[in-house]
Amino acid sequence: MNPPTNRVPPRRITFIRHAMPRVDAAVSPDAWELSAAGVAAAAEHPLTVERAIVVSSPERKALVTTTLMTGHGAVGVDARFREVDRVERVHDDFRAARAAWISGRLDSRHSQWETPDAAAQRFHDGLLAHPADHLVVGTHGMVLTAWLVGQGLIEPGGAAVVFWESLTFPHVIELEAPLLRVRAVLTDADGRCVLIKRTRPGHRPYWTAPGGGVELADATAEDALRRELREELGAEASVGPVLFERQIDGIRSEAFYRARLISMDLQLLDGPELGDPARGNYDVEFVTRDRVAGLDVLPAELKQHLLSRRAAPRR
Repeated sequence: MNPPTNRVPPRRITFIRHAMPRVDAAVSPDAWELSAAGVAAAAEHPLTVERAIVVSSPERKALVTTTLMTGHGAVGVDARFREVDRVERVHDDFRAARAAWISGRLDSRHSQWETPDAAAQRFHDGLLAHPADHLVVGTHGMVLTAWLVGQGLIEPGGAAVVFWESLTFPHVIELEAPLLRVRAVLTDADGRCVLIKRTRPGHRPYWTAPGGGVELADATAEDALRRELREELGAEASVGPVLFERQIDGIRSEAFYRARLISMDLQLLDGPELGDPARGNYDVEFVTRDRVAGLDVLPAELKQHLLSRRAAPRR
């Protein structure tokens, strides 16, 4: 029997990147006000937010933008939606330092900066704290980009920088939740399951199915899965139906597809996360059914599914 399907209730999330601030090198960026042009631009881009919960970063440029664009008289404040915590010299080519941070290339300029993973996680915690059918969030470009990368909605590295640089002042992004991640229960011609052995620094290894987030540019979830298999395995596969779906948290779900391996060449894999030592190792393993019980396979629903297939009688 397949694990039960747990569906996340549908919801909308609207992100507002603040309008143009008045840059002042003598003042910390978190204290910048909107410029006159920023105030005008925000007022010229009204949003319909009936029955929405509206929350903003406490930084003035975000809070004022959100208030002007929504016309909401009671905008809430949540510090988890603030911009990246950092010590920054805005007159020393600060945009180059920001771009390097977004790409994940941290150096001496970022010694007192919040990491991308930490910023994305506290931002996500903020979203989970506001379980509204329609949530409007006033926020900032860097932290929003880090969160989108963390959810697999845009690629890390250079693609993330291109996305960040394309954001306007202000900028609105609409998402439908649940945000879907896709994984393949991938088998080869011998019936072995193709798993990724993940070894992260400071943690015990575990095994999981290949896959990842459905990016904003992906036409379908199945296209996203095929892309992830090429990136993580250098593989081509035939993708079948969804075997089961699980709820990750209040705004994310994960679908596991039946898939059959057609070809694989590990020299072709090019997942952007594979070259990051901080993320540890991604080792491809062909796992026979009798090995599954002795491995730490995550999530638990995947291990349950693989064990149930092993126990099923042959026909």
